[in-house]
Amino acid sequence: MCSKTALLLLLLAGLAPAQKFLRDDPVERDPDDRNIPAPKRYKLSDYYDFIQNSFGSPGDRRPRTAMNVNTLGEVPESTWFSNRHGRRRMPVEELVRGPDQDTGPAEGTLTILGAKNEGITPGFRPVRDSRGGLYAIKFDPPGNLEMATSADVIGSKFFYAIGYNVPEYYVVYIRADHLELAEDAVITDTLGRRRNMDRRDVQQILNKVARTSDGRYRAVASRILPGEDVGPFRYYGTRPDDPNDIFPHEHRRELRGLWVFAAWLNHDDSRAINTIDFLVKENDRQFIRHHLIDFGSILGSGSVSEQKPRAGNEFLWEPSPALVRIATLGLWDRGWILTRYPRYSSIGKIEADRFRPEKWKPEYPNAAFQNCLPEDAYWAAKIVMAFTDEEIRAIVRTGKISDPWAEEYLAGCIIKRRDHIGQHWLTQVNSVDNFQIDGSQLRFEDLAVKHGFREKPAGYTATWYRYDNPADRKVVLGGPEQDARSPLGIPAELRGGPEGAYYSLAIRRRGENRDKIPKAVHLYFRRGSGRLDIVGIEREE
Repeated sequence: MCSKTALLLLLLAGLAPAQKFLRDDPVERDPDDRNIPAPKRYKLSDYYDFIQNSFGSPGDRRPRTAMNVNTLGEVPESTWFSNRHGRRRMPVEELVRGPDQDTGPAEGTLTILGAKNEGITPGFRPVRDSRGGLYAIKFDPPGNLEMATSADVIGSKFFYAIGYNVPEYYVVYIRADHLELAEDAVITDTLGRRRNMDRRDVQQILNKVARTSDGRYRAVASRILPGEDVGPFRYYGTRPDDPNDIFPHEHRRELRGLWVFAAWLNHDDSRAINTIDFLVKENDRQFIRHHLIDFGSILGSGSVSEQKPRAGNEFLWEPSPALVRIATLGLWDRGWILTRYPRYSSIGKIEADRFRPEKWKPEYPNAAFQNCLPEDAYWAAKIVMAFTDEEIRAIVRTGKISDPWAEEYLAGCIIKRRDHIGQHWLTQVNSVDNFQIDGSQLRFEDLAVKHGFREKPAGYTATWYRYDNPADRKVVLGGPEQDARSPLGIPAELRGGPEGAYYSLAIRRRGENRDKIPKAVHLYFRRGSGRLDIVGIEREE
């Protein structure tokens, strides 16, 4: 049965009385890797994407809960996202390794099979090393040695640890005489025309990039992803030739929450053109895996130049601020224009003091980002806050920035921006979280208090309920609100109730106005065979 037929049956089933929880809740994995027919390669015009998103409103913009979350409010494992550092703390050596499978291209000759001389980042793609590995090669711009290459490497490590599929990136140093041209190498010129490549083309590309003092070229080598390139994905709608793609992209939590991660790392180039879908084959199945690519324009890097102060503050097309400045005869101006940056050519321009995560903007509107609700941002902020200062510094070191002052400044900015994200998004909802059943007790943490973003409350209140799953109805168990703290005693009825019975718990911060956020967190429990499980978490808006 195809996925879309199954979805239709599910929708029809919804006409009958529906119960809140099913036997397999919470779902840990989305089975979106079923065998599919071969899709066609999809091409996307960067200009069309800009115009459509800047002057239109593609996708469904109705405010609604993300469609692909499980009953715990988490994103199941899928071909889009894998729960890594936010769910299971990765050791520092894993964070540093990231997606990398080895040490990158073998030393010695690199054979150029193709190149591009168009676009903002000329380079060689693909090249083959002596072991037969295939890579794409990009360089740093003149005047900013280490900037774009370190951004690519650092960005790939962060986004991999967060949970996305990304390529492997390696910093390499290349001499011109180590570049060999394949006989059938082709190049795409500035007009988009393909022709045979010669040695002059190689030199023209090298003339546009930065060199070290000893004449080498610092580059980033990204391993060509396995499978067949079938084009980028958009941040709205679904892919019509992929039966596994059933959730509109603007309603996927990992794409909504990407706004928070992009803001954290100043990834203003987070648009459809910097994504890619690959048709991969495993055993007797073929399916599409979805990737983020190209991190050369994050942090303080703008790929071919330092990041512009506008990045993250305004869309490329946003006439209102300019019109206001004209109307006030220049008496009003945008605050970010006054930002001063330290001069570090190896990392470009990035700052943290003026950073406001809720106001951050990519280069142009993004349907998934604009659909991000507080619970989506809260999910993402929890992952951001999972990175400690030491872990952030370890990841930044993988960029191999030679100036220790620049490296420390960059790490400090990422740490401060992390804290701004936590300060804002962890205080928009009730941040009681990290629930664990420990024998006869329930343990929990208040994340905003834990990270110092909110004062410890006078206490918490708890109300226990019997829960009728088919009718979605609660009956108070043991009286009204009770004082609560962690660990919280679990009533005997829950610990000894019949198998299949459901219960609920509402936790509130004592002394807070219930007409304002944060409100209650509702937990749902199911009595299994000899155990009690948490099967649902809901946060009042």
